[in-house]
Amino acid sequence: MQALLTMLLLSVIVFGLSRLSGDPVNLMAPMEASAEDIERIRASLGLDKPLIVQYWYFVTNALQGDFGRSIKWDRSAAEMLIERFPATLWLSLASMLLGLALALPVGIYSAVKRDTWFDSAGKIVALLGQSMPTFWFGILLILFFSLWFGLLPTSGYGLDEHIILPTVTLGLFVAAAIMRVTRSAMLDALEADYVRTARAKGVPEWRVIMVHALKNGAIPILTITALQAATILRGAVVTETVFAWPGVGKIAIDAVYGRDFPLVQASVLFMGVIFLVVNFVVDMLYVLLDPRISYIKR
Repeated sequence: MQALLTMLLLSVIVFGLSRLSGDPVNLMAPMEASAEDIERIRASLGLDKPLIVQYWYFVTNALQGDFGRSIKWDRSAAEMLIERFPATLWLSLASMLLGLALALPVGIYSAVKRDTWFDSAGKIVALLGQSMPTFWFGILLILFFSLWFGLLPTSGYGLDEHIILPTVTLGLFVAAAIMRVTRSAMLDALEADYVRTARAKGVPEWRVIMVHALKNGAIPILTITALQAATILRGAVVTETVFAWPGVGKIAIDAVYGRDFPLVQASVLFMGVIFLVVNFVVDMLYVLLDPRISYIKR
């Protein structure tokens, strides 16, 4: 019910804000178009009706899977998003794998070796990864590896060398956030009574860390991982724009610039659905990680 209410509010917000960007007819009509021609184009797009009527048509059609036709490309907005989603999905998977491969070992080891040089280096990397703008970092990677050394392409789509730079750009940002939470969660877990008890019983140190501490500190780690996955799965707008990666985020930006109301609305709602689905799945996983959590009133 909360998800449905959220989607309803999101539809109202995106419908209203998309119309504040200006009239798309002014972009579509030729310079020599008369006032009658402009009104004819507006009527053909249904933009001459009152806003409440436009919103009603938008919601009723969206519930049937029809988000209208793109004003700029004259194609189904839903079909265009479906076509672009695989590119975003591949980039998201590669970035998450790289981020987890960096964040989990470094975060865990930083907690185990607290206040050592490794811990300090890990905190500096995490701070830089979260504070550094992704567009700036992406441009630096293009400058070094594409323009100076000529090793990788500056832009384009493909599951070969084209995916490396955008994956590194997003992967470092993802790793930084997960790394900080992993370290914090592991520090709390390692100071708990059950860890001291396990060590007193002679449990091997690796088992104390990987089973007792990591399992009990997994909920915040799972939460931040899911939030990061939902963020990039909805379309890494800045990264996709910098590298001209043809994903959901890139087409959403193009739709905003073109005042393409149907495509903007479909893109934002698509992103909202992904975020809600990921959060719902995470809520269900909490029950598996911690048996004390239950959503059924007894």
